[in-house]
Amino acid sequence: MISIELPVLHGKYLTEVFESIRAQTFQDYEVVVVNSSQKGEVSDLIKQYGFKEVRENVKLLKARYLAHKESSGDYELLLDETRVLGKYALELLSSLSHDMTIIGEEEIGNTFWVKLANLDKENIMECNTPEAIKGFALPRLFKREILDLTFERLKENLGGKFDEVVFPDHELIYYEASKVSNDVFVLKEKLIRHYGDTKLLDIIRKYYRYGKTLKVLKGTPYSEFTRISRKRRSICKGSKLALYVLYLVRGLPFVLGYRL
Repeated sequence: MISIELPVLHGKYLTEVFESIRAQTFQDYEVVVVNSSQKGEVSDLIKQYGFKEVRENVKLLKARYLAHKESSGDYELLLDETRVLGKYALELLSSLSHDMTIIGEEEIGNTFWVKLANLDKENIMECNTPEAIKGFALPRLFKREILDLTFERLKENLGGKFDEVVFPDHELIYYEASKVSNDVFVLKEKLIRHYGDTKLLDIIRKYYRYGKTLKVLKGTPYSEFTRISRKRRSICKGSKLALYVLYLVRGLPFVLGYRL
């Protein structure tokens, strides 16, 4: 069985995400939603679909941990409230037996910034090998025992700061999981569609927020994650200049958020 685990704060795309899960050709799954939203309709929607709800106002890393603890599948799919599954996603994933699987994604939309984000994703998948410290290609499917050990180590290393981590929650999970196992499979087929940033201001706001939340890692074994240089990647497709514009738009507010 596959446990699909979703932290929820806003719920804007939740109906579409839930519908994409219900429409799967592979039906041996459970869904665990950690609901940190203040909106009553989010809880109503979870109940309407018959999914398991953990209602607790927590930060993102803690939400992923709670979902892990409340799930029971042999494999766990770390999803988000902005990511929609393709119809055959679970069927394809259920045929795999790796400790971790990176899954191909594409951004939804047709704006200039969405096109650049998709070009960036293409370069990540085609021109770079997975490196946990870089964290730009993240496994979403994990064997349960890998996450058991991963969360134990994260809780031990972060101590009281564990409950405060928002970004880079998923990157920290991959980083610790990579110390447990090097069995990482890359599935390039685009099984996930993502509602990301379509406007310049949205990108600036998000990456400024990322920079601010990263401060919690100061003085921890994960202080290396505060270096923006770790995100360097190879570019072999499309316009380098256009991608450098995207990286600048993301990087500058990130640095400002971290330093201010």
